[in-house]
Amino acid sequence: MPSEEMNLRRGLRHVLDHLHPTRIIFAAIVVRLLFGLIWMLTVNMPPENVPVSGDTWFQAGADGYLQIARTLIESGEYAFMPGGPPVHNRPPVQVLLLLVFGAWWPEYWYLIWMVGSTLLSLLMLSGLHRLTREFSLSPRLRNAVLLFAGFHPYLIFISKTTTFINAATLLLVLVTLFVLRIRHRPLVAAPFAGLFMGIGALTHGTFLLMPLLAAPYILTRQRILAIRRVAATGLLIICAAAVVAPWTMRNIRTFDRAIPVVTGNGYHYWKGDAVYFGGHYPMARLYEAETGKPFEEMYYGAVDPDADDVLWRLAKEDMTVRPERIPLRLLIGTGAFFAPWDGGPKKAVVSAVLNVPLLLLLSYGFLRALRRRQITTEQIALTVLLIYIVEAFAFFVSWGSYFTMLLPLAILLAASLFENTKTPGPEDTKEV
Repeated sequence: MPSEEMNLRRGLRHVLDHLHPTRIIFAAIVVRLLFGLIWMLTVNMPPENVPVSGDTWFQAGADGYLQIARTLIESGEYAFMPGGPPVHNRPPVQVLLLLVFGAWWPEYWYLIWMVGSTLLSLLMLSGLHRLTREFSLSPRLRNAVLLFAGFHPYLIFISKTTTFINAATLLLVLVTLFVLRIRHRPLVAAPFAGLFMGIGALTHGTFLLMPLLAAPYILTRQRILAIRRVAATGLLIICAAAVVAPWTMRNIRTFDRAIPVVTGNGYHYWKGDAVYFGGHYPMARLYEAETGKPFEEMYYGAVDPDADDVLWRLAKEDMTVRPERIPLRLLIGTGAFFAPWDGGPKKAVVSAVLNVPLLLLLSYGFLRALRRRQITTEQIALTVLLIYIVEAFAFFVSWGSYFTMLLPLAILLAASLFENTKTPGPEDTKEV
């Protein structure tokens, strides 16, 4: 029996040692493309892969991004439908992707979207491969990371969706890659890191604070000259702000108020209150009781940004009156992040089965590395980034498969924690 186990391990090592990263990536994107096309053409559950026209206009896609893209083509308005109110809670990156990949073919947009989604996966896996080099992983572990990320069931399953998840997954990898490359070429890598943070912010608001997370990491790189550290930090912040600025200016002109990326804090705070503590969604009742006006919502958000302001003011009052709920929200939301139950018990169980072992592996690996004094600043920085994203969602509402955006980085971090030796990087050997 031991010899059979040893032979199995040897065989696995042999396979990992002789696989080529390019072939792994190619096979992974082929699987995604075939899965997505088969699902869209045969399963179609839920019925979102329908024409974005006529009676099925509002059923196509998810979260309204496709409707905005189609409205831009038809009338030039940034709205869910021609002649509708301007949208404030759906930033433009996912809309632009759908404009390129599918919105121009309203009957069969989903076929084109799968090609675009597969391209996002190709770029993500290619970026992840480069990240394995930044973490000095052995060729065997690099291939293992690509295999797990390339063929993770949820990353394949979610590739068909038209929400922001696929773009956010790619952008998280790119942000991490270029922040780490600041160690090598600070004034070259920092603008790219800022650029991708800005694009990420126009995908989802959680990216907006990432420049503040990256700044301590950059400023404490002792092997980089102090003036270059300061300059790199400034470039990163400036480039991120420059990307977000046009959208912010559009919001100021449209709504006569500053909306840096999106509104929605109030809406999602109260949505999370119902999800975490039970009861029906209270947003409409609270707003109508406060203002005496009817509450209008569409695609999981208030139609009027002023309505969300009212809900956010009420949320802050609630946090003042019931501060003990804040840590409880974070605790419940963290569990819900990795085992979301919006799709029912089956989704929660399947998600937990896939996520809990990875979380346990990360925890054990982190403690093991600390005990052996092999933990690196890069591993700590990546851990902080992952925790920030989890808690940002947990505080409001961990609803949906948001955890998929973290999976490639979590798999990479787990592999790096079990690497036997730390290979010195340029930041350990010379001053930049």
